[in-house]
Amino acid sequence: MPGFLDLPLELRNHVYELLLGQELEPSFRGVMVVSEQYVKNDLPLRCFRSLLRVCRQINCEFEHAIQHLVASKQLDYTLDITFSHGRPYFSLTWIRFPSLSPTINHLSINVDLRTREPLRDGLTESSMPREGELTHLLEDSGKNFAVQLFDYIAILLKTLATLLSHGNSNFRVLYTEVVTLNFRTPTKLILPIRSGLHNDTQYTRRVHVDKASAQSLHETMQDTLKATSQRFKAFNASECDRLFPLIQIGSLRFATEGEVWGEGHNLVLAHDDFQWLRY
Repeated sequence: MPGFLDLPLELRNHVYELLLGQELEPSFRGVMVVSEQYVKNDLPLRCFRSLLRVCRQINCEFEHAIQHLVASKQLDYTLDITFSHGRPYFSLTWIRFPSLSPTINHLSINVDLRTREPLRDGLTESSMPREGELTHLLEDSGKNFAVQLFDYIAILLKTLATLLSHGNSNFRVLYTEVVTLNFRTPTKLILPIRSGLHNDTQYTRRVHVDKASAQSLHETMQDTLKATSQRFKAFNASECDRLFPLIQIGSLRFATEGEVWGEGHNLVLAHDDFQWLRY
């Protein structure tokens, strides 16, 4: 019976493409502590990574397949991050994660904002946030959503760099061409018509907030994100050689429902914080 290496290279490359393009099964995870170990545990590292250990030839061919993905601007990571009112943590769901690579074409993060989840003991009027309480998530304080968001991105990139450096003495730079932070329309929980049952949680549903509230919340989110990113310090570009590994973002874009409204260029991760490159 012929082995994998007995197949023509064209067929092997097709297998690599199928593996790299395979869709993820969404897995909703709550994030209470942002650390390299926790972030690493949440990464959807594929079982096909074991292919890299089969033999030198397959390792080389698979690496070429990843490089081809990068060259064709198709190596994209996508994840959803959800901030819920009344929760001391956020949640994330990985949507797309093809493979580890020192160059990432696009890291897309969809940011959801929503009212608190129903309580285990059932849903009551007191468990629902009052009008305007959703904005507490966005206040410009040490625990606002923008700080948590950038902290997570920083640890995520550090974790990827650590994984890439294992067994690779040539690794020096992790470069992400574009990072997009995309705000989605905030949602609220709709109370059910009383069924008389002890727990009505299963009868709830989540809908978009009204347009006026969505616009107000998006404006607050934008202002908070702008204020946080504007506080990033400047880093002298001539000192990049001192950073190891060099973790750089070419373009940071801010969007609402896919429409870009702001953009900054050339960020580096230095001293555990993002800083704007100064030339």
